[in-house]
Amino acid sequence: MVEPRSFADILASTAKQKLAAAHARRNPNSTAEKPRDAIIQGLQIVGGAIAEDGYVFSPSGMKYVRKCGDFSFHIEIQSDQNNIAGQRAAIWVHPSVYSRTFNAWKKKHPSDWIRPATPVPLPLFINQLGYLCDPAGWTEWDFSDPSQRRDVAEDLVASIQKGAFPLFSLFEAGAHEIASLTERDWPTPEQVLGYLLATGHASLAGESLQQFLYQRPAFREKFEQLYQEFLREGIPEYRGQDAHNLAAFAVATGYPWND
Repeated sequence: MVEPRSFADILASTAKQKLAAAHARRNPNSTAEKPRDAIIQGLQIVGGAIAEDGYVFSPSGMKYVRKCGDFSFHIEIQSDQNNIAGQRAAIWVHPSVYSRTFNAWKKKHPSDWIRPATPVPLPLFINQLGYLCDPAGWTEWDFSDPSQRRDVAEDLVASIQKGAFPLFSLFEAGAHEIASLTERDWPTPEQVLGYLLATGHASLAGESLQQFLYQRPAFREKFEQLYQEFLREGIPEYRGQDAHNLAAFAVATGYPWND
């Protein structure tokens, strides 16, 4: 399996890749395989492996998509801007979940804090695939070497099956399973809580928030302080850290919630 990278390694390698990419732009190799061509070939191998699970590849959008009722499950592909023809064709993979009900609720919400300022649907959940695997960490897949391309693609398929598919199954399982995501440190709990509110599970949302806060005493103290402040003075327009955003979300949605 491709190994996740430490933050220090990411910083060091990114700096080197920027220098190498700048040099390659000044001295282009017209005969080398273009990164996009290498990536598309690798992703076609991946697509063939997960097609039987219902995922359709969109080359223009660089993503695999499967629709299931209210949900749309995406495996989104991001190319490294420092890729180099014949040398580097790296991608980062982001599983994401979209919900028509959740997006409709946000669009109609009276609070600007909840209502999105963009016409583009926003995901209910998104994370880097490496953080859904074990060991967890930022992970990339590089298709630049033709002799290793199939192996890299098969590694990515295995990571999708072990990381993304179980997550997607959790969303298909029901409201209580979705609520269990608040027990983790990702995604930010307001997204999951918003979905529960949008689908008529207000009491479950309240229980989930209380459990989330109970497990994080320092966070709870900060949340309660900001929650009372925002009740008195109004919700600020700017976003801040997690406790700030969750407290603003709670006030904007009329917490405490009840069915």
